[in-house]
Amino acid sequence: MKMRTLLPQFLAWLSVFIITALIVMAVGEKPLAVLQVLWNSAFGSAENFSYTLFYATPMLLTGTAVSLALSAGLFNIGAEGQLYVGSLCAITWAYFTRNWVMGAALAVFGGALFAFAGGAAWGWLAGYLRVRRSTHEVIATIMLNFIAMAFANWVILNPLKNPENQSLETIWISEHQRIPHMWMQATYGLLLALLVSGFVLWFVRRSWWGFRVRATGANETAAKLAGIQTGHTAMMAMAISGGIAGLVGFHEIYMSSYRLIDSFSPGYGFTGLAIALLARGNFPKMIVATLMLAALHKGALDLDLETEKITRDLSSVIQALILVALAVSSAQSSRRKTA
Repeated sequence: MKMRTLLPQFLAWLSVFIITALIVMAVGEKPLAVLQVLWNSAFGSAENFSYTLFYATPMLLTGTAVSLALSAGLFNIGAEGQLYVGSLCAITWAYFTRNWVMGAALAVFGGALFAFAGGAAWGWLAGYLRVRRSTHEVIATIMLNFIAMAFANWVILNPLKNPENQSLETIWISEHQRIPHMWMQATYGLLLALLVSGFVLWFVRRSWWGFRVRATGANETAAKLAGIQTGHTAMMAMAISGGIAGLVGFHEIYMSSYRLIDSFSPGYGFTGLAIALLARGNFPKMIVATLMLAALHKGALDLDLETEKITRDLSSVIQALILVALAVSSAQSSRRKTA
């Protein structure tokens, strides 16, 4: 029985490798050479590995955010917009408190709190539209993504524009609000993501509220008959999901760029969706999936320089192939169970 379950997954991963190799050969490159570039760029040195961990932080947060929503039966496509709202709240807090006499810990904690609150409000709005107005969360979150990114662009170009250059960025946060050095950023950021992810996934599995979330996601009608307020539970799940995604904005402002840059996210919210679907609420699998996609993202950045015909877009192609292959294998497994 276990062999029958693992076989479709093995075939799915094998098909991803084969199709990727065929694509690489079709454009005139050697698959092993491309694989070596990806490996060396992601793990070839301490600095490269620190960048891999650095990229893993926002991916783990968005993966956890989407996973929480999935537990409630909600498909949160809006992590991208929620992280932008979180970054807006974080940079706003940093701007208005830049001259306050406060400790670095308080400044950083305030930024994290505001980023979480902003993302939570944006996620709650999508949940409200889903529960109270019967607007499908996929449609609502996609539309809210565009609104959030457009508003972030307006803030960057107008009220918080950096007057010192013409780049599409806001002013920099103060020195005492920053977490310096790449290894410290990777360490603290990843530690934050691990703590948040581990606690959230444990809470969903072990707490009474988590049981309500899972019951709502498994069978909303049965959950209502059992006395669970499914609408309130769904809205709270979307709010907390959005808050977790909002912490990516805090990571960007306080641990990375020290300012808000237009289009700073390379699609963390959508990568989080891939991670959540790969992990299926399992924390160890979440770590493995995050590290794999972070290494793929970091490694792909060097493809433009190290190869003639392959670009960093190969990372997106591989992610798409993984999702399609696993979706097909899951469908096949479901057919076997119902047969």
